Amino acid sequence: MTDSPNDIDLTDTERSVFSVVHAKGECTRPDISASLDVSKPTVSIAVSSLEAAGLIAPVRARQGSLGRSATVYAVAPTAGWLLGLDIGSTRVKLLARGLDGRELKSQSADLDGSSETRNSELLDLVNTLVAATVRELTAVAGPLRAVGVALPRIIPQYLTEVQGSGTASRPALAEILTALALDDGVPVLLENNVNCAALAEMELGSAQDVDDFAFLQVGVRIGSGIVADRRVVRGARGGAGEISALPTGWPAHPGTTDRFALEQYLGADQFLDRWVSTWDSQYGPAPATVADLFSYAAEGVPSAVAALDQHSRDIGQLALALTAVLDPALIVLGGGVGQNPHLLQGVRSAVQEVKPEVQVSAGSLGADATVQGAVVLTLDHALSRLLGSNYKRRLDDRTTVIFGQREASLQ
Repeated sequence: MTDSPNDIDLTDTERSVFSVVHAKGECTRPDISASLDVSKPTVSIAVSSLEAAGLIAPVRARQGSLGRSATVYAVAPTAGWLLGLDIGSTRVKLLARGLDGRELKSQSADLDGSSETRNSELLDLVNTLVAATVRELTAVAGPLRAVGVALPRIIPQYLTEVQGSGTASRPALAEILTALALDDGVPVLLENNVNCAALAEMELGSAQDVDDFAFLQVGVRIGSGIVADRRVVRGARGGAGEISALPTGWPAHPGTTDRFALEQYLGADQFLDRWVSTWDSQYGPAPATVADLFSYAAEGVPSAVAALDQHSRDIGQLALALTAVLDPALIVLGGGVGQNPHLLQGVRSAVQEVKPEVQVSAGSLGADATVQGAVVLTLDHALSRLLGSNYKRRLDDRTTVIFGQREASLQ
């Protein structure tokens, strides 16, 4: 078994110096010395050690005011890289970034959602995409430091299925891990897809300057990600934010026996079905998708406008429920439906009528929020290993699998 690429034995001073270089992007030894309030000789020793470890590298010289030049350092382009995967039921998204922040590769591939062999095709796709990416990038970007996998699951529950078998709707976790085919020692971080989207909006998107917010995903499914003090909240069993299971006063979808009917009422498919059933053909063919319904609303078709107005009010009530429990400074709307500008306006009005102090905005990362969050997750892990107490974690390692050490890491 090989050691993890994150198991680099750095001194406290070296960790502090690397923290400054990573945070600033580019800096000189005098810059580092001033930031840490340590002597220049001490910084020079640490910089030399970090260079030898392949973590930082000189990038250019900066001319000083007295005619002297200083070497500018940055994270080395071969210091390692991070891989994020968003694995849905019919689509896989992949994003790779260097530890230095460069985007190295982005790819997306779809499956035939109606295929009876969808699970095996999904696993084959994951294996093909990851294997090709590892071959391509390890040679030029250094070691793969971590892989983040976003899944539409409550992850602690899914971890108990490592030795189990998959279902018609999803492959078993053991099958996904096998499809990744990574070397021993590579950490695999598993996280709920909505939590990943919340993490991405916090680090890269609409909530960069907000410590406490809720990400509200509105699409085929309904979910939320909770951020408190800039940490994603999982809950005791990983189910924090699973608002689709809220017992509510909304009516259950006809034919359902599920008393937790929120998603049965607010999910995109059910929302569309309700309005198609009463569609007036004088306005053209009934919308086949929610996007079609939105298009009709944009054209001013009365029934489509009414549908979107009602959905906005319903989602607004859900957002208000979140504000009552969480007291967030901001609600970020995401998902295929949540990104609609008309919906945003209606939800904002519903929330601010009661809670004018709570801001409501659309996510700025769109459909890529989840895969972006999977990469942020891996960076969070890698920096915590490299920087130790110099870094504040966004998520802990409770749902991390380390290849070659799986059983120990799942306790």
